[in-house]
Amino acid sequence: MIKYILATLLIINSSFALDLENLLNSVKQTSNKEIIEEKQRLKEFIENKNQQKALLLQVQKDLRIENNETKRLKKLIEANEEVLTVKEAELNVKIGDLGEMFGSVRQTSADFLTNYQRSFTASQFPQKEEIFTKFSNSKKLPTIEELTSFWHAMLDEIIQSGKVATYKANVILQNGERNNQDVTRIGVFSAFSDGNFLKYSNDINSLIELSTQPSSAYISDAKEFEESSNEIKTALIDPTRGTLFEMLGNNPTIMDRINQGGIVGYIIILLGVLGLLFAAYKIVFLNLIHKKIKKQQKNLENYDDSNSLGKIAGVFYKNVNNSINDLEIKIGEAILKETNHIKKGQSFVKLLAAVTPLLGLLGTVTGMIATFQAITLFGTGDPKLMAGGISTALITTVLGLVTAIPLLFAYTYISSKAEAIVSVLEEQSIGMLAKTLK
Repeated sequence: MIKYILATLLIINSSFALDLENLLNSVKQTSNKEIIEEKQRLKEFIENKNQQKALLLQVQKDLRIENNETKRLKKLIEANEEVLTVKEAELNVKIGDLGEMFGSVRQTSADFLTNYQRSFTASQFPQKEEIFTKFSNSKKLPTIEELTSFWHAMLDEIIQSGKVATYKANVILQNGERNNQDVTRIGVFSAFSDGNFLKYSNDINSLIELSTQPSSAYISDAKEFEESSNEIKTALIDPTRGTLFEMLGNNPTIMDRINQGGIVGYIIILLGVLGLLFAAYKIVFLNLIHKKIKKQQKNLENYDDSNSLGKIAGVFYKNVNNSINDLEIKIGEAILKETNHIKKGQSFVKLLAAVTPLLGLLGTVTGMIATFQAITLFGTGDPKLMAGGISTALITTVLGLVTAIPLLFAYTYISSKAEAIVSVLEEQSIGMLAKTLK
């Protein structure tokens, strides 16, 4: 057994000894290989260093050459500038008054360009913009042909400002569509197509239909103007080339102003309409009664119960045989009954005539409260924030007065008419009683 163990140990020892020897050989070979590669890199570095040094020398040589060229060019530029200064001086002397004329042409061209870009003629003659732009931005003297072209464009612009023309042009409608349609232009102030007024936008080089058009009467005039040939027709023009039309469109309508009055304004309008309708009914009612009474006055004995005087006459003739005191009491009752009937509702009109101005005052107070609240929250920097409260205050006052004034006239008429009718009834009643005394 011991023999086997010793033999095994010897075998293992001999195998490890072989592996270590192989490892040592491998390390030696690797080390030799690295030494060779290191030598090769060192050799290449030395060779590159020499090459780089040669390149550096070449670059320094080129730099010296370029610096010398730069100095030469600087001297040449300075010499040319001196020559240019001399030439410009000679040119100014030769130009003389022609330079001042060119300055005037350039200034005139800039003015025409500004007016042209805001004019309706730009939609009809877009080629003029190039001419005006060329002269307004040019720094060299124009030729005779160019001056003639500018002169003709300027004269044509003046002539077109006094003409009425119809032509095809691109129009952007209110729904955003772009159509090529007939446009009628009145000078440089107004243009319309199919009755709708237009404005010109230089940003998009097109005519634009105004979002808010003038009233229908002006639109009808524009349509008639478009359809006319040699007839004299009227049409609205805007000397500000569309600005006034836009401002006109921003003006509030009657409904906008009524809405500014708020809930108080609606109440005033409701009471006003109600009061005026009732006053109209009462005026018609009293005039019919007065008419029937006049007819009854001609023949009291043939009384008619459909009118107040006929009813009183009926009471008189039915009780004519009673004592004078009883007859007077019965006629007095009849007069009182008819008076109440005639004057019924009269105080309602008076009440509305007195209440509506007070409601207007209430709206004024609430509007001013809203204004002061806006001032408290946002200050006085932006007047638009206070405009709502001020509008409510003023509109309710106006509505209250507009409602109260006709109601007051109506009440006065109704009151005087009722008093006149009652006076007739009393006079006729006294007359009938006087007959019994005879």
